[in-house]
Amino acid sequence: MDTWQPPQTAPPSEGPLLDTFGRVADDLRISVTDRCNFRCVFCMPAEGLKWLPKDEILTFEELTRLLGIFVSLGVRSIKVTGGEPTVRADLPTLVSMFREAGPELDMSMTTNGILLDRLAEPLARAGLDRVTVSCHSLMPHRFEGMTRRDALDKVFAGLRAAEEAGLTPIKINCVVIGGENQDEVVDF
Repeated sequence: MDTWQPPQTAPPSEGPLLDTFGRVADDLRISVTDRCNFRCVFCMPAEGLKWLPKDEILTFEELTRLLGIFVSLGVRSIKVTGGEPTVRADLPTLVSMFREAGPELDMSMTTNGILLDRLAEPLARAGLDRVTVSCHSLMPHRFEGMTRRDALDKVFAGLRAAEEAGLTPIKINCVVIGGENQDEVVDF
């Protein structure tokens, strides 16, 4: 098995961007916030985490500049992530800036879906192509136990709104925990 070694040269000034195995890196995950409105048992403690001060989070302009650099290096697909990206104020504006920086990009977002009922349409208009929604149980009591939020109905509403807005195909992420939700795998 090869052991990862840091690159021996500076990154290229022009694409394509290659990993240490010589593969073209054409997809990028951009975390737009460290904050989240869930407290999933497999992700963070019930009391939450200490968030970065807001002045340390990259601005829309800084994020868009970074995206432009990666597009110039051959990135063709981006996934907007977090934390929970929908808690970032004015997210549709950022998505619109990303779309302007990369008109041909395949742009998707991973979300817990709780705010999609009000954001799906504005995000679609801004240029988002589709969403991946994290849903770890179809049973309200299990969902609440895993996310520490009574919000399964809001996630379902967000899924419906995403479909109506054309943010398709919709993918579902599900963390399977033995003794917790493994019996729901087939239902997903």
